Amino acid sequence: MTTGILGEYKNMVADFGCAVCGAPAALHHPRFAVGMGQRASDWLVIPLCGPHHQTGGYGTAIHAGQQAFEQNHGTEEKLLAQTLEKVFREMDRRTL
Repeated sequence: MTTGILGEYKNMVADFGCAVCGAPAALHHPRFAVGMGQRASDWLVIPLCGPHHQTGGYGTAIHAGQQAFEQNHGTEEKLLAQTLEKVFREMDRRTL
């Protein structure tokens, strides 16, 4: 379990809910920013529910076929950008 600021950040992102459907989410580490077999930073994560992350099958789950997932739900880049926008809005809200 991650603690400190990174842990708070990851909890906040997970609490947004799935970037596709809004259901409770785990964190997906996008692959576009790293090489094969590497994992993105814990600061670059996208909240995805089980079906959209791993269990939903081809066209639904990103790990079951990324190209089909992205055609149906948007690219990792787009979903990460949307997630970061929510993070910044939440940070701004917390400072008001």
